[in-house]
Amino acid sequence: MNTMRLLATSVVATLLTFGAAQAADVPANWVEVAAGNMFTMKAPPGTTFERTRVGDAFSGTIHVAGGSDLLVEFGYHREELKNPAGGANPSVQKIDIDAKPGSIISATMGDAAHPRFVGLHVPAVENDVFGPLSLVINGQVAKVEEEATVKQIYRSISFGYKN
Repeated sequence: MNTMRLLATSVVATLLTFGAAQAADVPANWVEVAAGNMFTMKAPPGTTFERTRVGDAFSGTIHVAGGSDLLVEFGYHREELKNPAGGANPSVQKIDIDAKPGSIISATMGDAAHPRFVGLHVPAVENDVFGPLSLVINGQVAKVEEEATVKQIYRSISFGYKN
């Protein structure tokens, strides 16, 4: 009986510790920002999403507080992110975004004002008769700290879209 209690207590403590570690990944003052009904993300206060139109895709711009803009495309047959033209030192990190496999790519760019590229690709958010719905977000930032912020935003994405 005592062994069962100890085991149950250990499992609960492990789950609580894991949950606290996950919550600590996003600063406490960050707010939820909705990209239409497609997905939400946690981001610094003042971050907004502006809907735009690009062909058949749901698209828009995430205006990150502090001045960075990230371009969003959510639709069928979005190509995988590659090293951007003019990019050097590419780095790809495989990651799960809301339990969906994806990747974050980083590279350095020749643009002195925004020398750091950071993008996200989630190739199959949903599947239906037309194929996979994919998410691509990318942008260039000025500083390493801004790149880290953008990566935290990417990791916080939660999908709400259901076909």
